Amino acid sequence: MTCIVSYDIESDKIRTRLAHFLEKHGVRIQKSVFAVEIERHVFTRFKKGIENITRRQGKVAIFRLCEGCLRSAIQMSKDEKDFYVF
Repeated sequence: MTCIVSYDIESDKIRTRLAHFLEKHGVRIQKSVFAVEIERHVFTRFKKGIENITRRQGKVAIFRLCEGCLRSAIQMSKDEKDFYVF
């Protein structure tokens, strides 16, 4: 399943740790937005990993994308890193 994860966290330390965690699982779309491909059966563990890093400080949003959303995504960049509009 593909998820979009975005965050707004004031603490540099927590923000950096979260960014490194998300980079291991996906691709950075913007400074605080990542596209993550994750198996459904490990989603709860992935979410717990985020909670352990942030300790519920700041704001984190996870948007799970359905297959229809992925098929209708429009690629807006010719760079090696993809940029999509949903």
